[in-house]
Amino acid sequence: MQYGIINLNLIAVRKNNSAKSEMISQFFFGELIKVIKKKDNWSLVVSKIDNYEGWIRSSQFLPISYKDYSKLINQKKRFCHSELLIQNEEKINCTVPSGSLISNCKYLGYSYDLDNVSINDLEEISMTFINSPYLWGGKTKFGIDCSGFVQTVYKIYGKILPRDANQQAHEGFKLSNISKSKPGDLAFFGKTLKKITHVGIIISENKIIHSSGKVRVDKLVQLGILNCDSNEITHKLQSIRRVI
Repeated sequence: MQYGIINLNLIAVRKNNSAKSEMISQFFFGELIKVIKKKDNWSLVVSKIDNYEGWIRSSQFLPISYKDYSKLINQKKRFCHSELLIQNEEKINCTVPSGSLISNCKYLGYSYDLDNVSINDLEEISMTFINSPYLWGGKTKFGIDCSGFVQTVYKIYGKILPRDANQQAHEGFKLSNISKSKPGDLAFFGKTLKKITHVGIIISENKIIHSSGKVRVDKLVQLGILNCDSNEITHKLQSIRRVI
């Protein structure tokens, strides 16, 4: 089996081995992968972060030995809290997105300047994504889907969640009703409990922050999400789960 590390700031993960194929996710700088198989100029890989599988261009990662892969897995992980400018030995700059695995910078020949200030509050982290446009498969402030938003915010906070909403809906434990919720809990939406199609993060004052058109704040009520612009229920609430 081949192993690798993402050495670009951000790459697209495709459903199939084609540039025209649907983007289903994104891999960040420093992310470790296993290569399952190769076809033409593409590799089917699985991420060590969340076990997510998809196709990426074979030229968009650096092959590494199993020894290095194991060493990097076991070192303490650090994810950047905001977009970060890093620089390699040739003084070439690269901007990596929030949530990148900067603890792997040194291995890839990069360095960075970072003060000791970090955000340790989930709501504060989530609010830094406000007005980020919705993008299917996206996970950054430049385009993000609902589950990608939840996953990236929690990753920055220090908790690794699965990639998709229907997978996240099995994490932690279910709360009996909305009155038991607190900031940081996850709310899941869909036609039925078995068909979860949307997720958001509950914040203070009975509100929810989620990616729908853009990352926005709306009101959370018993029926679901009450859109602050249209004053209509846009997503039907199915469950609330506590994952931290």
